Amino acid sequence: MPSSPDLRRVDFSPKDEPLRQDVRLLGDLVGSVIREQGGEDLFQCVEAARHWAIRRREGVEGAAGDLGNVLSGLDADEAAEVIRAFSTYFQVVNLAERVHRIRRGRQYMRDGREPHEGSLAHTVHRLIAEDVPPGRILELFQSSRVEPVFTAHPTESTRRVILDKQERIAQELIHRLDPTRTPHDERVSWSVIRENVTTAWQTEEHPSARPTVADEREHVLYYVTEVLYRILPALHEQLEVALKQAGVGELGASSPLVRPGSWVGGDMDGNPNVDAKTFRQTLQRHRALALHAYQAEISQLADHLTQSASRVRWSEAVSTRTEEYSVWFPEVVHGIPDRMAGMGYRVFLQLVGARLEATRADGDHAYTTPTELAGDIELVVESLRENG
Repeated sequence: MPSSPDLRRVDFSPKDEPLRQDVRLLGDLVGSVIREQGGEDLFQCVEAARHWAIRRREGVEGAAGDLGNVLSGLDADEAAEVIRAFSTYFQVVNLAERVHRIRRGRQYMRDGREPHEGSLAHTVHRLIAEDVPPGRILELFQSSRVEPVFTAHPTESTRRVILDKQERIAQELIHRLDPTRTPHDERVSWSVIRENVTTAWQTEEHPSARPTVADEREHVLYYVTEVLYRILPALHEQLEVALKQAGVGELGASSPLVRPGSWVGGDMDGNPNVDAKTFRQTLQRHRALALHAYQAEISQLADHLTQSASRVRWSEAVSTRTEEYSVWFPEVVHGIPDRMAGMGYRVFLQLVGARLEATRADGDHAYTTPTELAGDIELVVESLRENG
C-alpha cells in the first residue's frame, strides 16, 4: 500500500530506520499489485479503509463512522477482497520485521557488543553475573527441555505453496542485507518479491475442501522439515558457543534443549478420523522425511570431504568401518569411479548413505538406532581432528 503522510509520522528509532524503508517499499509494491490484480475500485476502497482506520486510532472525531461507511457498502465478495488485501500487506510486513531482527542480530555481532537481551548468550551472561556456579548453569541447560507440540488447527490450513512463496520473499529480503549488492541485484530481488506476491494473490489461501488427516500431517511436516530441521542445530550450536565462551563447559549432543512433538495424525481422542492406520502412516511419513534429510546431508558432506590418500591420512577406525560396509554394499563400491577411489572420507560417506537407504527401505544392514548413525559421523569427526 502506498505510503502516506499518516504512515510517515510513525516514529522509528535510528536503529529501525532500515525497517521503515522496507515497510514503505513493500507497501508500495503490495498497493501496486492490488491495483493491478484487483482493480482501481478495490485499491481505492482499501486506501479509504486504511485512512479512516488510522484516523480512528488517532481519536479523530467521526472517523469510526466514516470507516463504517466505507465497509458497510461492501457485499461479501468485496469484503473478502478487502480482507485479503490487508492480509497480504501484513504478511509481507511481518516478514520484513523478522528479517529486521536478523539484521539487528548481525549488527550486534559485528559491533562486538554484549549479547542482546533475550538471546541464549545473554541468559548465560546473566546467570554468571548473578554468581550461579558454572556447574549449576551447565546442569540447568542439560536438564531443561522445551517441547513445542504441533496440533491441527483448521484456521492454520494455509496452502504449502503459499508458505513456499512467503519463504522466497523472506529469502530475497535477507539477500538485500548484503552491502555488496549491485542495483541490478536489487532489481532482481524486487522482481522476485513482486512475482511471489502476485502469484500468492492469484492463489486461494485455503483449500475449499475440509483438510484430511494427511493434509494436516503434511502442513505440520512443512514446519518440521523447512523450519525446525534447519534452525534447531543452529540453536544448539549458539548455546554451545555461549556456554564455552563463558567458561561453563560443553552441553553435549545428548542434551537437546528443544524436543518437538506432534498430535497430528495420532490424536485418536481429538479426531474421529485418526485410527491405527493413520497413526502408522504418520510415523512412516515422519521417518521417511527424516531419513531423506539425513541422506541429503550425507551426500553433501561426501561432496565436501574429498581429501585424497596421497595428501592426507584418516583413522584406522574409518578404514575398518569402510571395509565392513564394503562387504555389506558391494554394488556401491563397484559403482564408485576410479578417480574417487582414493578419497577415503567420500567413499565411507557414500557407504553411510547406502546404509541410510537400507534403513529407509527396511533392508538388510539398516541402522537400528540413531546412535549407530551418530557413531559413523563421529568416526569422521575424530579422524579429522586427529589428522587435520
